[in-house]
Amino acid sequence: MATKNISKEEKLTAEQKMIGSVSNFFQKNRILVIVLAAVIVVGLIAAIVVVNSVNNAKEKAQLKINTLEESYAEQLAAETPEWSTLETELKAMVKGSSYPSVKASYLLGLVYYDQEKYADAQKVFEDTFKLNTKVYLAPMSLVNAAACAEAQGNATAALDLYNQVYNDYMESGVAPKALFNAARIYMQQGNTQLAQATFAQVADYYPSSEYGMLAASLANVL
Repeated sequence: MATKNISKEEKLTAEQKMIGSVSNFFQKNRILVIVLAAVIVVGLIAAIVVVNSVNNAKEKAQLKINTLEESYAEQLAAETPEWSTLETELKAMVKGSSYPSVKASYLLGLVYYDQEKYADAQKVFEDTFKLNTKVYLAPMSLVNAAACAEAQGNATAALDLYNQVYNDYMESGVAPKALFNAARIYMQQGNTQLAQATFAQVADYYPSSEYGMLAASLANVL
């Protein structure tokens, strides 16, 4: 019984010493502790401000690109479109790999295409693809770049781009269109055997697609 009492007393004494030591530390270094606490608080506030600023910037960019997309639709529907202002605003938004930036670049390509500036449009679409190869706009940009190449009479470049879409984005929504267009170019070039094989490939891989069903009909008549 006495031994237990001594252990408790010793334990209590050790705890008191520790508490005393901590208390003495804070008394002797209270200014340092206050400064450190202030630094931590300021750091947390700064981090919150930065996060909020980034979020606000993203929201503003998204709202801006939504507005510009509406402006594009309005100009496209106009009898005499006025593209210069929209073109300038879209160029100003292309600043990296974020979705608003990629979408701005994509819309810029459409603006050039609608003005039949096919060389400029092709370059912009290829640049759009390079900005971010993981978003859904990447394969769409390649398909549009291929269409621009075709409009300039460059079938070789168009084939390369269409085949890139199929090879790299086989599951994308535009893959059936890209492979179908590749087959169409083969047919135009007189390469009937390759055209037939490619149309059959479209039909086999994308049977429920409109391009798959059309390709099946063409493969049977070639």
